[in-house]
Amino acid sequence: MRSKRVRRSQFAEDVTHQAGWMYADLFLALMVIFLATISFVPKFSGGAATGNSSISQTVYVKSLNFDQGLAKLYNSFDIKTLRSDITAFKTAQKIDPNSEIIYVQVVGGYSAKGKSDVGTLAAINFSVEMKKQAADLFDTAAIKLDTSSAIPSGTVVLRMTFAPPISK
Repeated sequence: MRSKRVRRSQFAEDVTHQAGWMYADLFLALMVIFLATISFVPKFSGGAATGNSSISQTVYVKSLNFDQGLAKLYNSFDIKTLRSDITAFKTAQKIDPNSEIIYVQVVGGYSAKGKSDVGTLAAINFSVEMKKQAADLFDTAAIKLDTSSAIPSGTVVLRMTFAPPISK
């Protein structure tokens, strides 16, 4: 018996194999739209404030930084020593006594054969004491914690950057 031939025109074209590519293209298009929208974010500065908000003066900190900073090694936290070191540095560098500390890097030391956790804990403890006992000095400062095996274990190096006070 002869079988009947089926013509291709009787069946619709099967496109299910292209569904995965369409899904990937959709995500690619969404990513392009997302990247385009975040690349051109306008910078709002100055102008009149509306509603309940207030806009503060724009300050370019890079132009206000002093080119030298204070870097000191401390065996333990002592607020009197820290304050006198900062005052002596400002006097020696002829920096305005009202200058603010805008950046602090606290580097905890650990031995080369030891674990870096020792340095991390030393840096954390020192920064907590700084914020607790000398909040007036470090209120406006950005604090970064680091560790280094080049520094003796249990000690902390404090690097500070100063900027003149912002006139209000």
